[in-house]
Amino acid sequence: MTYTTPIPTISRLILLITSIALPRQGTIAVRRLIFLSSIVAVLAVAAISAVVVFRASQSVPSFYSAALAVEPQDQREACDAFVAEATALAGDLSEPGHWESLFTAEQVNAWLALELSTNYPELLPAELSDPRISLSAGEATIGCRYHAGDIQTVLSLAFDAYLQEPNVVAVRIRRARAGALPVPLGQVLDSISHAARELNLRLEWRKAQGDPVALITVPQPHDSSGAPFSLDLLEVRDGELFVAGTVGSKSYDASPIVPEPLRVPTAKLPKSDDQPRVGAAEKETRQN
Repeated sequence: MTYTTPIPTISRLILLITSIALPRQGTIAVRRLIFLSSIVAVLAVAAISAVVVFRASQSVPSFYSAALAVEPQDQREACDAFVAEATALAGDLSEPGHWESLFTAEQVNAWLALELSTNYPELLPAELSDPRISLSAGEATIGCRYHAGDIQTVLSLAFDAYLQEPNVVAVRIRRARAGALPVPLGQVLDSISHAARELNLRLEWRKAQGDPVALITVPQPHDSSGAPFSLDLLEVRDGELFVAGTVGSKSYDASPIVPEPLRVPTAKLPKSDDQPRVGAAEKETRQN
């Protein structure tokens, strides 16, 4: 629930109490005193509310504070491991057969800290800096600093990522915060839609148990030299992200994907019942 200031309700309550407590003489002086008391009460409540809102906006998620506290010299090994894993994955995707890759939150955060701002500054808008992630079973959280004019806060977005079907990644938005304050999800959905257009990704919006879900189709190679590939497994684990699939063994349309017209995200999203995630049946079989 978005934070709202209860100024009107409190002001009416104070006005009622003041009018009861004062003598019922009906004089102009008494009425003026009631009026002035109400104004003072409103200003006091407004000031208190402003302080509460400001402090809430300056709250920093614990995972973000912990990630920023790591010294750069302690991140080099993890950063190198991330680069090595990403390079190996790129090589695997160029050859037919099975591929898989495991990235840890520590590796990703090390790369974000040491490489992103230095070598890829164009990937972030000017008002965003120092992105970090947290991974837990079934949920991922991204946090970053936001600074625009006099506004400075830490934005965070919690979501679940899984496969709706091979090559279709579902991103279920759980919550968005500026500090500890909720951010209207309409703004988040608009930003995701804009990013999808910029990256030429096919995106559809659905809804699952009240949460907006972005269905993103993984694009295939645009040239004849690249073999079509399949993303068959995506798991968000405690501190890890695991992905796996195949190259060349399945027939996929390798033509460039043109994004379909996107409905306005802030409008009512089409409902869809939760469907079993890819790999869920395998897990149940292993457990039985």
